[in-house]
Amino acid sequence: MDKKQQINEYMNILAEGNYFNGTVLAAHKGEVILNKGYGLSSYQYAIENTSDTRFRIASLTKSFTAAAVLLLHQQGRLNLSDKINDYINNFHSENGVTIHHLLCHSSGVADFTFSSEYWEKYMRLPSSLEQSVNWIKSRPLQFKPGTDMQYSNAGYLLLTALIENVSGLPYEQFLLENIFKPLQLKNTGIDHGRKIVKDLASGHSVWEEVINAEFVDMSIPQGAYGMYSTAEDLYKWTEALRNGVLLNKNMTSKMFTANHWGYGYGWFISGNSETARHSGDINGFTNELLMNFKEDLTIIVLSNVNITPADKICEDISKTILNKEVRMPERFSPVREPIPWRNLIGEYKSNELYSSVHWENNKLFVTMPKKYGALYKYQIKPFTFAEGKAILKSEFVYEVFAFDLKGHILEFVDVYGKTHILKKQAAL
Repeated sequence: MDKKQQINEYMNILAEGNYFNGTVLAAHKGEVILNKGYGLSSYQYAIENTSDTRFRIASLTKSFTAAAVLLLHQQGRLNLSDKINDYINNFHSENGVTIHHLLCHSSGVADFTFSSEYWEKYMRLPSSLEQSVNWIKSRPLQFKPGTDMQYSNAGYLLLTALIENVSGLPYEQFLLENIFKPLQLKNTGIDHGRKIVKDLASGHSVWEEVINAEFVDMSIPQGAYGMYSTAEDLYKWTEALRNGVLLNKNMTSKMFTANHWGYGYGWFISGNSETARHSGDINGFTNELLMNFKEDLTIIVLSNVNITPADKICEDISKTILNKEVRMPERFSPVREPIPWRNLIGEYKSNELYSSVHWENNKLFVTMPKKYGALYKYQIKPFTFAEGKAILKSEFVYEVFAFDLKGHILEFVDVYGKTHILKKQAAL
């Protein structure tokens, strides 16, 4: 089986098992090996994902914002060492926050998107860029600029305002004229949430079954995490960046050179600047983009179900292409034997993980935290009964649950292949 067949088999197994909804593009040495949509773009209307489906790309937006700033530097309209208060009035002028600090998340600016108030209230309310900037300006810095690194959506909202103030154009218009049109990114734009975006996937989450994701007002994200795109357009984008089509050699080098904490400008950099990658998460969507410069390899994974481990899928496809070992998923059919569910239900804990197992409506469910500690409740189905264990597999994410039939121990193999031993704390 060649690499293309391996990758297709890997993705087909995930899609058939309801483990993946979205689009994947993989390219190696100039050849697109895979470009395909899987599962549903909309569960409500039963619309399928295709290679043309548009997704909210969340923080993949930051690479576009960073490129816009570097383009303005290249045009001589600003300098990366300039203080941000030269462009945004009354902004911590005494603390020396520079454009460079904002680009590489070393500014120390406060970030409202990580506050509980944001998730509980503010993400549902309209907010202008000016309102966001005023909130950021009103809060003290979290640390002295340049002394630490703290990933910051707020920093990239400030860069959005910077782009508008320097160019005299709305952020969206500047990107349209200087990036989207020149690079022919026809399926990429800013998602305002109210304007109709053709072929835009719906965002989903999981609680017992697939549900609509929590609402987020798209007036907030803008240049931090507010764009939509397709896998094909993102591939065009990465090719334009790596080949110096948009930025000159000096600016391209700055974008893809790691600063003290492994972040360039809009990208996480690793392997002596051999790879650049970024994830993107916004309500109902999770994405991963990887560029390996040494191997001329690009992997793009866009999913519209937010429990999906896009980073793991991206990594596995990359390893397959580079002839590295990958733990392949397996097809399985649930057995029809009765589940000894009375022994299994309860709360299980280890030092780092919590799980709650429930029996409801003749189905066994597990509630567990995933990325960012968010809780998901999803069904687990019996696979085998052997050697005093009940082996179950989950829906929506490829995991294995092995219970001893007495119900005291849960051996959990997560999607990354790590085994966790959880002990029952109490019956529910």
